[in-house]
Amino acid sequence: MGAKIKKLRLNNNLSVRKLAEQVGVTASFIYQLEQGKVSPSFSTLKSIASHLHTNLSLLVEEELPEEWLIIRRHRRRNLATDNPNLTLELLTFLGSRDKKMQPIVFRIEAGGENKEMDFFHQEREDFIYLLRGEVEIVSGKKQYRLEAGDAAYFIFESPTVIKNTGTVEAEGLWVISPPGI
Repeated sequence: MGAKIKKLRLNNNLSVRKLAEQVGVTASFIYQLEQGKVSPSFSTLKSIASHLHTNLSLLVEEELPEEWLIIRRHRRRNLATDNPNLTLELLTFLGSRDKKMQPIVFRIEAGGENKEMDFFHQEREDFIYLLRGEVEIVSGKKQYRLEAGDAAYFIFESPTVIKNTGTVEAEGLWVISPPGI
């Protein structure tokens, strides 16, 4: 990717310094990028492609940086909640800002519940897959009980309460579309 950027920069008669100014990064960053020593964020690469009058896909082809595709466990970020019984880990990727979904790992301590599921404020679809434990989910006027291995898909009414009804911590994957964070 770095060699392509350098070739396109030279073809456009741009100095490293000029391209860096246009993109909003340092000249050192552009130089290191061209040498393959650093990986740009998606937004930076998109800006570089725009200023080099090319498509983003031409620059990356099959050379996407790992951090755009894989989120390592130690790199996950927690979403702050007011509930000490609830942990939400964002599975946010550094790639596109135009995401179509937001995956989250949730954990609820035994006996814990969250009644205020208002951290997402738009019409959406929710998919929940319970990895371990037992939970009760309230959506609209209905209650649903999930056990490890069960999945739920909500289209018209999103969950408003999630309660751990088991004796061990419950953990699941929750995918929201479109993302609200």
